[in-house]
Amino acid sequence: MKVLTPVTSVTPVTFFSLFTLLSFFSLFSSCTTKEFHVYSDPAYSQRVEARFNERKTLAAKRDTALFGVFNQNLTVAEQEGLKFLYAYMPLNDLADYNGDFYLNQVRWSLNARETFAWGKSIPEDLFRHFVLPYRVNNENLDTARIVFFRELKDRIKNMTMLNAALEVNHWCHEKVTYRGSDIRTSAPLASLRTAYGRCGEESTFAVTALRAVAIPARQVYTPRWAHSDDNHAWVEFWADGKWHYMGACEPECVPDLGWFTEPARRAMLIHTKVFGDYKGGERAENRETNYALINTLSTYAPTKEIHVQVRNAEGTPEKNASVEFQLYNYAEYYPISIKKTDENGSCSFVSGFGDLLVWAHTDNHFGFKKITVADIDTLKLITDQEPYDGLSMEFDMVPPVQREPFQIANDCRDQNNRMLQREDSIRGAYEKTFRTEEQARKFAASLNLDPDQIWNFISRSRGNYAEIETFLKSTDPAFRSTALQLLGLIADKDLRDTKAGILLDHLPNVVVTPAKAGTPSLTTNADLFNPRVANEMLVAYQKFLIYKFRQAFIDEMRQSPKNFINWIRQEIKIIPSENYYNTPLTPVGVYNLRVADEESRKIFAVACYRTFGIPSRLKPGTLEVEYWFRDRWYSADFGISATSPQPEATLILTSDPSNPVKPQYETHYTLARYEKGKYKTMAYGNDNSGDPLTSPLTLAQGHYLLVTGNRVPGGKVLSNLTFFKLTAGEKKEMMITLRKSGQATVVIGTLSPVWPVKPMDRNSFDWKQILATDRAIICWIEPDKEPSKHVFQDLGTLKKEIDKLDCPFIFLIPENKLPAGFTSDTWKNLPSSSRFVTIPDLSSLAELEKVAGKSLAGQFPIVIRINKDGKVTYLSSGYKIGIGEEIIKDLLMR
Repeated sequence: MKVLTPVTSVTPVTFFSLFTLLSFFSLFSSCTTKEFHVYSDPAYSQRVEARFNERKTLAAKRDTALFGVFNQNLTVAEQEGLKFLYAYMPLNDLADYNGDFYLNQVRWSLNARETFAWGKSIPEDLFRHFVLPYRVNNENLDTARIVFFRELKDRIKNMTMLNAALEVNHWCHEKVTYRGSDIRTSAPLASLRTAYGRCGEESTFAVTALRAVAIPARQVYTPRWAHSDDNHAWVEFWADGKWHYMGACEPECVPDLGWFTEPARRAMLIHTKVFGDYKGGERAENRETNYALINTLSTYAPTKEIHVQVRNAEGTPEKNASVEFQLYNYAEYYPISIKKTDENGSCSFVSGFGDLLVWAHTDNHFGFKKITVADIDTLKLITDQEPYDGLSMEFDMVPPVQREPFQIANDCRDQNNRMLQREDSIRGAYEKTFRTEEQARKFAASLNLDPDQIWNFISRSRGNYAEIETFLKSTDPAFRSTALQLLGLIADKDLRDTKAGILLDHLPNVVVTPAKAGTPSLTTNADLFNPRVANEMLVAYQKFLIYKFRQAFIDEMRQSPKNFINWIRQEIKIIPSENYYNTPLTPVGVYNLRVADEESRKIFAVACYRTFGIPSRLKPGTLEVEYWFRDRWYSADFGISATSPQPEATLILTSDPSNPVKPQYETHYTLARYEKGKYKTMAYGNDNSGDPLTSPLTLAQGHYLLVTGNRVPGGKVLSNLTFFKLTAGEKKEMMITLRKSGQATVVIGTLSPVWPVKPMDRNSFDWKQILATDRAIICWIEPDKEPSKHVFQDLGTLKKEIDKLDCPFIFLIPENKLPAGFTSDTWKNLPSSSRFVTIPDLSSLAELEKVAGKSLAGQFPIVIRINKDGKVTYLSSGYKIGIGEEIIKDLLMR
């Protein structure tokens, strides 16, 4: 196998020299024709020019780095392409990357257009908005466009445009497969090194690859599912005059097919953010200066337009009121779309046929109502409500119905499955080049380090192992134990995509004596030494900040940390709307540009405090900036002037003993604080510092909302909203109670599972012995598909709870869907009684379909619970998050 050696990822600010060694003039002089314009309409050209000049003013502090590139001898198309990108790029890209990077993005886009036969058939606006843009969503930027073009050029150059798009996706599958991870989106080349990514990273990877070969492409996503606690992203591409869709890195042999086809038919919104001033024919739910947010739901599901009329307490139309169309997901009412009302107090939204909470608000008042989309055309809301105290209400939130699956003719599936297995082998061969445990232990011995600890870091770093090894080798032996502490603080994703130089930049501050004004022993190491503040890309910034601020300033800040707040107020201008992809500026970018959004300012402040030796963090719950000084945490208020700390209260949350499972934050409940007409969900759980059930919460006085939800089979949620108030000094106790479904046991049918199987381990397999447990779980799975991997992840998370229930899990894998290299221990953290077996065909599933009375074709994973008499009392089919919890509830109820 040819192992791809990627071009080094671009690190913000430092990539300028990367391209100075490349000679593009001869390459592109014969490619770019004078006839082609990125924009030929004079009116559009004037808008771009005006916007470009505005951005020059905005980014004046980076004039040379960004705009010096125009001093080169550029073609008309190159000038137009650069101006278009500059005119509409988000703030972080103006702050953190240089002109040569963008010029080469333009040149390679134009080169791809000239290289492939379909290039000149692409309409100007599609090239401009769906080929030229270097950014897909909120990923870190790199030179993937160049790497991917070189890899794919000869492979697809003789194909039709449609077949080329499908082949690109097969190439993507050779490189990357699905694995869940944190919400930061890795750069495409980082995903390439890692060989896996979550759906947002897979779709970013695939869109980048398609654009690299001049195939218009966009990432589309449902911000939240209605029937399951998750979201999903995939790819739409344009070929031969039509938009199609496909699963990123999950290739089929025909377009418009993917495992998510059926879930998408139950979606409430599917949309994509289009870079620039886009005037396409699709419906734009929001159209802003820099982008359009277009709604493509009608491609996948039945839709309906909901009209909303907002009036104030006097009955006057409420102009510029915010209207949020909220969908229950992750135990909160999440706004999948936010609209502003017009002068008549009106707005509209195209949605699927499920339930929504529609919340209209101004800065002082609100009004809301739960609706069933199918039952309403026009909703009237009055913004006459103020925050409640002591009010509780229940809502049953019902998703769009699950329909009979499409019967899709696809006679090439067997051939496609063979291709997938071959591609698994190619990817597997690359993964075998990662460090083995033996190699890691040998490396540890060479540096006299703990072999278990080193193997832990090296195995988690996957294809980035060389950078981790270089970091440790480059560290002074006296500080290697400290270097290991630094590796222990950063996230798994940072281990997988962070360069050695970045880690080395942060090491000196770890070994510097912290500010005497602080007491680090009373806080965690992460609040002082972790170079990552939130979910931003990890970059080098400490040496830069120390050099820029100078030691005298740093010493002064150590003595009086609050003075740094004044410096930030005076020096950093906030323009939230300019950073519309919500990718934080790096601390270096904030310092250089002196313009930021609020999140980037917070990250900058914490990064600076930590660089100065002052413990700092984003406060759990509110994500306000805090710094540690003289034995306590202080809030950093970036308002016009400092304000006094708000009086606080204590909230103690407990779990109702009758709950079938221990409530988890962002799964079963959330807390929200009232701010300017709406309740804003607080950040706890996961990486946001802790479980609110484990210790009392110290909260500012004010109004709050506790949301609980119990999602039952089928996707409906039994939700409760409890509004309450906290007063200064109060100690309030609240119990989290999950509503019960009251559903009686239903026998779906009777099966006799005596199907022939081949165990994937060396143990014998006996169906009678398995059924004798009276609570067997049987799962038909496609191990290489994302829905099945979610089942593995769900069960792994609840392994301890499930093991107590003593029920066997049997995973049935059709032989033609067995990925190359998959073994019985591929997923290690499953329930102890898990067994993987292969089945020769799907005759077993045909028996289940007959019993259930419905088609299950293509609806993997399919999960049943069966007792000793062969009675099936639980059936789940298709993509679903939370299958482990559903199984626990089912077993406990019986």
